[in-house]
Amino acid sequence: MSGMAWDIIGMFAVGVGVAALAFAGMHALRKLGLELPRWILPAAVGLGMLSFTIWNEYSWYGRVTGQLPDTVEVLETGSGGKAWRPWAFVVPVVNRFAAIDRAGLSGETEGLRRGQVLFVERWQPTRYVTLDFDCAGARLRAVAEDRASDWRPGTGDPAFAAICGKEG
Repeated sequence: MSGMAWDIIGMFAVGVGVAALAFAGMHALRKLGLELPRWILPAAVGLGMLSFTIWNEYSWYGRVTGQLPDTVEVLETGSGGKAWRPWAFVVPVVNRFAAIDRAGLSGETEGLRRGQVLFVERWQPTRYVTLDFDCAGARLRAVAEDRASDWRPGTGDPAFAAICGKEG
């Protein structure tokens, strides 16, 4: 199952739990002689489901990066809102990031280091790009199936800065 399916299942589970608690609470209040309006139950369920969804959105980045090893360095993050997540337009939600794992770097060969930049996005499979870093020459290039692209300047590239320790 996809991550989005688990999020939907979680949201419905929270709805069922809130419904059970609200029903029990309303029943107990009714026994005490207090009658609450009928709309309280569906309103509580809706509020519980919406609250879970918002919490799940805002905590995703922290939960995912918290599970990464200490050798992984986040290079950049991205955020954005969608029509079905209007709260993300008010307070941006981190829903993607790029990272590099220093432990996955191959040793220096001919002055080059090779590593993979991971692109992690919510509800999408993780993608990666293999890069060669020439720290002495302040340049980098992408590598795909043992075919390398042309070198480009490393200046301003966050992956280059993370591996070579300078902006180029």
